[in-house]
Amino acid sequence: MTIAERKAREAYDAENPWRPMCEAKPDGTVCELLFADLVGNFDANTYRYFLDADGNWYRIDPPGMVYPWPSPMNWRPAYARLSPERRNYIRQQVRKWRK
Repeated sequence: MTIAERKAREAYDAENPWRPMCEAKPDGTVCELLFADLVGNFDANTYRYFLDADGNWYRIDPPGMVYPWPSPMNWRPAYARLSPERRNYIRQQVRKWRK
């Protein structure tokens, strides 16, 4: 990682701080999730997620679902919202692939 990339990442982190999971609302906000494992935090995840009204987190592309393990520790918004139609489509795709 170059110095410019590191500074850009630090500026992005300062503008978009990680928030506790209890503050997440199921309003279709596109989010990044921070997961943890036994060795520590890892945020190399480039996927985007949204919290649904059923309390489950769904991955947007490719459509998927966040299962109980590894569970996310923190989230931060990506300042975009999915329409209810798009959220419904993603949920349908997840159900289709889980069968």
